[in-house]
Amino acid sequence: MNELSTNLAVLCLAAVIATGSISRAADSDESSIHDTYNAWVEASNERDIEKWSTFLAENPYFSPADSPPISGTEEVIDYYKRSFADPWFSLDCEQEQVEVSASGEMAWSSGICKATFTGPGGEKARGRSRWFKVWVKQSDGSWRCRVNTWKYVN
Repeated sequence: MNELSTNLAVLCLAAVIATGSISRAADSDESSIHDTYNAWVEASNERDIEKWSTFLAENPYFSPADSPPISGTEEVIDYYKRSFADPWFSLDCEQEQVEVSASGEMAWSSGICKATFTGPGGEKARGRSRWFKVWVKQSDGSWRCRVNTWKYVN
């Protein structure tokens, strides 16, 4: 093999190794976001606002289907405190897709959620929503939700 061929082979091998590393890092981040999301839903169903709030990024922005957008940690927590006070409140959610940015600093995910809650007449009610979240990677490598929006679907 001549020097040019050897250099080209080394460059190709380095690209394959680097691409595999990037892919493994993205896979690891996706897995971490799935685990984080599942723990967040679990904290919701436990109605544990302290644990639930640890999944929020700094200065969160939420756009619920049933109210105007809310921003800031305290406003978002207050909204969920009211939800958690509902005796029928529970969630059955699935994260269907996770995409991690090329920089690895931000990600977005989407899915579907079935909720149980107290209806307008005081009866047990159910609804379904499609949701979209933006995640921000923290300095410790964990992921926190910065943006959360959802709309009701049939």
